[in-house]
Amino acid sequence: MRKGLGVGVAGALAGLVITVAPPAWSQAAPPSPRVQELARDLAYTTAADSLMRQVLEATVQPLTFNLKAANPGREADIDSLFEKTLLPAFRTAMQPVLDSVARNYAARFTEAELKAMVDFYATPVGQKALNELPSLIRRTMVQAQGAMPQLLTPVMREFTAACQRQGLKLPSQ
Repeated sequence: MRKGLGVGVAGALAGLVITVAPPAWSQAAPPSPRVQELARDLAYTTAADSLMRQVLEATVQPLTFNLKAANPGREADIDSLFEKTLLPAFRTAMQPVLDSVARNYAARFTEAELKAMVDFYATPVGQKALNELPSLIRRTMVQAQGAMPQLLTPVMREFTAACQRQGLKLPSQ
C-alpha cells in the first residue's frame, strides 16, 4: 500500500467534510434563548465533567499526590486547597471551551432534543453514562489505533488495485 494514497484519501475526505458539513449544521436564525440555555446545560453536564476529569487525571492528580507526599499529615489541607482554589480556577479557565461546546449544541439540536438529552443525563443511567463513557472511549480509541493498520491495509491495498484497474494514476509518496 502506498502511504501517500492513504494520506491523500484521508485529506480529501476531511476537505469534503469541511466544505459540506458547515452549511448542513448552520441554522437560518440564531437559536432562541431557551435553546441556548439548554445547550449550555448540556455542555456543562457532558463536556464539563469529561474535560475536567481528563485535565485532573493528567495534571492535577500527580500534583496533589506529590504535594501530599511532601507534606505528610497535611492531606486534608491539600484536599481543601484543591477544592476551594484549584477546581474553581479550572472551571473559570474552561469557560470559553464550554461556551463553544454550547454554541455547537445549540446550532445542531432542537429545543426538544436538547431537553431530552439534559433530562436523560439527570437519570441514574445518564449519570452512569457520564461516569463510564470517558474511560470507555479512551480504551476504545487505544484499541482502535492498534487495530487500524491491520484492518485498513487490505482495504487500501484493494482500493489501490481498483484505481490501477481503472487506469488512474496514483500519487507518489
